[in-house]
Parts: sequence; C-alpha cells; structure tokens
Amino acid sequence: MTPASVLSRMTKRTIASNLTLWFIHVLALQLVLFPALADGRPASQAQEKQPLGSLSSVGQVYVSNSVAPAESTIFTGDTLRTDEMATATFTISGKGSFEIASRSQLVFAGSQQYVAELKSGIVVMSSLSGPSGINLRIGNFVAVAVNQEEQSTSKIEGAADGSFLISCSEGSVGIVPLEGPPNGTFLQAGQSVRISPQGEFSAAPAVASTTTTTSPTQPFPSAKKN
Repeated sequence: MTPASVLSRMTKRTIASNLTLWFIHVLALQLVLFPALADGRPASQAQEKQPLGSLSSVGQVYVSNSVAPAESTIFTGDTLRTDEMATATFTISGKGSFEIASRSQLVFAGSQQYVAELKSGIVVMSSLSGPSGINLRIGNFVAVAVNQEEQSTSKIEGAADGSFLISCSEGSVGIVPLEGPPNGTFLQAGQSVRISPQGEFSAAPAVASTTTTTSPTQPFPSAKKN
C-alpha cells in the first residue's frame, strides 16, 4: 500500500471520528435538556416566585417594570430590561453569570431547560460547570456549555428581527434545539454562528479568543431549518 493510500485512510478515519464525537456531544446535551421538556408541567404560583440568583445593576435597570436597586435578587417570572447606558450582571453561585449590556431584555423562566430567554440586546454568558451550569434560550434553541470541567464564555446578540449572533471566546458552547432532531451546532473558542429568524444557521466572522483553535464550526447533522 502506498504512503498516499495510508494517509488517505487515516484522514477519513479522523474525520469520521470527529463527526462521531460531535454527535455524541449533541445527544448528551439533549439528554440533559429533554427530560425537563418531557415533564413540561406549568409552574405553580409558588414556583413562579422562586429565587434564581443575584443581580448587580449600574444605571437604570428595570425588573418587572420597577427600577432595580444596585443589588437585588431575581425570581422566576421576572423580566429584566436595561436602559440606555445601563448594565447588569446576573449570577448563580457555582454555575455562572450573564453580563447584560444596555438596551437588552431577558425573561427569567427558571425552568430546567434554561434559566432565561434573551428577547433582545447582548448578553455575555459565562458558564462554570458545563451542561449543568448556566444556560440561555435564544429563539427555539438553548446555548449551553459543552464540557463539564471547563469554563465557557460566549457573547450572544439578539437582533430586532429575531436573529441571533453567537460568538464563543473561551471553552466551547453548544447551540441545541429545544425540540426535534439534533441539528444543533457546536462552537469552539474563536468561532461564531448566526441563527436566522427561521432557525437556520450560517457562518459568521471569527472572533478573538483566549484559546487557539484551527477546527471549523461543527454542525451535526446539517444545520437546517428548525
């Protein structure tokens, strides 16, 4: 067998191995998210007011239409809105945080699938404990850290037309559908992806990262309409 043939076979095996690994990651993340989806019971009145985490505010930050103090607690069912020149940081101890930019809006569902949903604006999500850490709903997808033992940092921008731009700057993050087949995408540090209002993925410019990587964005299977 010629060296070229050997190299060709090794390359094919490596590609197949990588795709298998991404597929396993997708299924693992959906196993984390889907049991809660299967439960799917509406929250009771008592559950709607369970504390989720702490909030630090700078400037005019509104929680359920009331001006939030500099330090407060976020409860399930709360809606957060940051005014012009205002910022906020939401933290769940041991799990991670959201750094919320000005002119942003989030709804805190507090469900097992996701902590909050980004309606508009920009959030920098930092997860400390992989799939069991903090996560964020974006349209019909959930942004969730991939690896349990690494910190993941990603910037998520929601546009007025319902599209989203996700950029991973540290670790890795999975964009997993809330329902349906595992047609999500995984990003490593330095990679970005855009989600259209219809739920379709498209490539986005690379971003600066704290980790060097040469691997391409890995969709599995093909990133198609959700």
